Amino acid sequence: MAKFTKQAIVSGFLQILRTKSFDKITIKDICELCEINRNTFYYYFKDIYDVLDALFAIESQSVIEDVKEGASFYEEYARSAAIILNNREAVIHIYESKNGAVMRKYLDNVTSAFVGRFVEEKAEGYSLSGVDLNFITSFYSNAIVGSTIKWIEKGMKKYDKDIIKRISDSFEATIYDMIECCMQ
Repeated sequence: MAKFTKQAIVSGFLQILRTKSFDKITIKDICELCEINRNTFYYYFKDIYDVLDALFAIESQSVIEDVKEGASFYEEYARSAAIILNNREAVIHIYESKNGAVMRKYLDNVTSAFVGRFVEEKAEGYSLSGVDLNFITSFYSNAIVGSTIKWIEKGMKKYDKDIIKRISDSFEATIYDMIECCMQ
């Protein structure tokens, strides 16, 4: 029951976030939507920022731990981007809020995790140091996160599977060149 209530609060918060600016959401809004009292809210969360952190922690854990064996870079990237693509309004509200940095932290964590898995997979059999693997992972992760942040800043105009495919194709087309570059 406790896990259900906590998840209901987080889900309710996300629902409100789709229609209301983060900085304007109140604990009362969440309590009314979830049909709970303030004491119940405070049992699970200390404030709205805590709910936001929980939302991204839950999503990060889900994306990082639910690895689909044999999935392509494109499939994993699309899966990782799903929360953003499916919650455009909420993403903009979070990014434009006083606590917008949490969006960048989420993107960094999720992207580094899935890119790192593919870099390690592609580098198997090569003599790369941990520093080299981290460099390559950071290179691709920063490109993806930077592109995503710019897209959010521009109001999240038409961003569909096409851009995910283009970035995935770019990774596949250049990863071995990056590995070779690090071996020199």
